[in-house]
Amino acid sequence: MVAPEGEPWRALASLAALALFCRLLASLEDARPAWSLLAGLAFGASANAVVLASVIDLLARFSGLPRAVCVLLALLLWLAQGAPYALAAYASARLVPLGVPRTLALPAALTVALAWVPQLFPWHVAATLLGALPLVQVADLGGEALVGLVLTIAACTLARAHAAPRRAALVIALSCLAPAAYGLVRMAQIERLRADAPTLRIGVVQSNVSVTEKHDARRAHDVLARLRQETAALERAGAEVTLWGETAYPYPLPRDARRAPEDVRAVLADGVRGPVLLGLETYEGFDDDARKYNSAWLVRADGTLGDRADKARLLAFGEYVPLWRWLPPLHARFRSGGFSAGAPGVVRVETPAGTARLGVLVCYEDLFASLARASLRRGASALVNLTNDAWFGVSRVPALHDLVARMRAIELRRDLVRAVNTGVSSFTTAGGDTVVRTRPFERARFVAPVRLLSLHTPFARFGDWVPPTCLGGLGLTLLRRRMRARPRAR
Repeated sequence: MVAPEGEPWRALASLAALALFCRLLASLEDARPAWSLLAGLAFGASANAVVLASVIDLLARFSGLPRAVCVLLALLLWLAQGAPYALAAYASARLVPLGVPRTLALPAALTVALAWVPQLFPWHVAATLLGALPLVQVADLGGEALVGLVLTIAACTLARAHAAPRRAALVIALSCLAPAAYGLVRMAQIERLRADAPTLRIGVVQSNVSVTEKHDARRAHDVLARLRQETAALERAGAEVTLWGETAYPYPLPRDARRAPEDVRAVLADGVRGPVLLGLETYEGFDDDARKYNSAWLVRADGTLGDRADKARLLAFGEYVPLWRWLPPLHARFRSGGFSAGAPGVVRVETPAGTARLGVLVCYEDLFASLARASLRRGASALVNLTNDAWFGVSRVPALHDLVARMRAIELRRDLVRAVNTGVSSFTTAGGDTVVRTRPFERARFVAPVRLLSLHTPFARFGDWVPPTCLGGLGLTLLRRRMRARPRAR
């Protein structure tokens, strides 16, 4: 395993790219708004093509489609992912002639678009600032939207610095210095709170099971034996509860079960004492009427099954097939409709110091701040994520997934532990420091001394208030402009 590397270059690269984007849009001021839309689409699609380049190989490996078709599908995905930038550029082109300053029009429009335009993989430009950790601490006030808004204002100001260099220097300085000052103070406060908080030692198993091995029923016994071996070692190192990755447990269990299996499927064997939080498939019903769920289920030390949480936000075609029950032609391509959406939840773990409540996020649910916030409303004192990123192979996606997930720790001031079957697994503190980060496609384990916190940040209390505020601000600006332009009665 490796400690995280500082990546301040990501922040500089994002600032430079957004500044070039703003400069490009400024050059199109006299052109039709449609040209700005196309420029925004090209910028957004290009950024996603760099980040999600592995989608081509993913489709080729698992869909069985010709590579040319996979390239076309990937292009469509990149274009869809670029839609927020296209819409923001178009809106900016329409707003500027109405009197809204470009240095505010694009940042506000992009903030709204990134928040409300659906994306298959919703990564936010704010995450690129995590290499400059003090700058992102304002996320506990307004989430990643506030971080991205400040970054985009700085970029747009930089793009037009030649017009008013002194004013531009002042705006850019304030965009950096004000968040940094807040961040340094806030990071010190959070570390003091963590030092006084109770600790839960969480073990993480990264079993490094490939997609092929994972779906080979003949290997299930070996996979489980490996998980038990790693878990026993973590318990000897002091782990009070151990996490297994998403669907890492190789046997499905019925949802009405009360005890964990005690046969060859046993979790508490080979020296494992428990408790263990399993990532597994659960089901109810039989045969064609069975409903499957992507779940996390606690096996207590006495062998009973405790709290369970299910994945609530499913990935279309990756985890479920839309309209499968009503469109028989889909049955020839897909054997079943896939998983059903379940109920997210908080898993209670009994410790000598009391009850710890873990907010469970399954798969890519750690990319959605709303789901993490919901777990805090249920009393979560720490966040855990069970994921399987093996599908993406050797690519940037597992690292990007971990990067974006780190924002949840800062926004909500909760320690975050991620158990990923093939990595990247990690432990990030409530201040945003990643203490442990594993390499992908390696067998690994670690114990994370998680601090159990109870504070509620403004973002946890009020949610994503920045995008509607930006939209309201734009509306008020236009209304004020119209009122000024209205001829006065004599």
